[in-house]
Amino acid sequence: MKKFFLTSAGILLTILFIVFIVALIISFKFVKQTTDLINADLKNQLARVVRIPKESQPTHRNFETTIYSWEMETNQNEITTVIFKHDTGFSRYQEKIVASLEMEQVGDSSLFNKVLPAIVSDKQTLTSLADIEKVNLGPNSTTGYNKVDLFRIEGSSEQVSKISWEFNKDTIGKSSLPLYSKLSKYPQSLIKALYWLQRATLILLSP
Repeated sequence: MKKFFLTSAGILLTILFIVFIVALIISFKFVKQTTDLINADLKNQLARVVRIPKESQPTHRNFETTIYSWEMETNQNEITTVIFKHDTGFSRYQEKIVASLEMEQVGDSSLFNKVLPAIVSDKQTLTSLADIEKVNLGPNSTTGYNKVDLFRIEGSSEQVSKISWEFNKDTIGKSSLPLYSKLSKYPQSLIKALYWLQRATLILLSP
């Protein structure tokens, strides 16, 4: 009887190990490759509103959000860090993609606002930032967003701490729709689990 249990346990462990290896392979060969391609495409498409440095890689990413951060220098040689976030749209239920440019929590708002003209590529947003009398937060058919939100510094009518743009997923992510469709063929819980599997593996293997 003991030998039977040991044999059964060995077979079960072998099966579980094989399942884990197969899941790991799928998480990298399918899920990681597909989501990386979507993120790369969104980075290119979102250049309509924000100039993300070509060499800039995500500083943080998860199933819902991708985050970039980089340093900018003012004309007075002052350095400030800016943060750019965007929804990934990996969820089949997500119809909107929101992108936002913001300052660090402990950052200097005056420096952040100084570098905005060098980062923001959308003319409508720049005009709204430069002239409070000409603020236009409505949709822009050229750039493709539905609306802009400006988050003003408390007590200031000119400086902002954050700008966000809302897009329809099928507009900003139009070229990635075939990739989104690939993800949607499978249960979201499975895709999410495989996504976290490859992310956890990369984190564990990172130096």
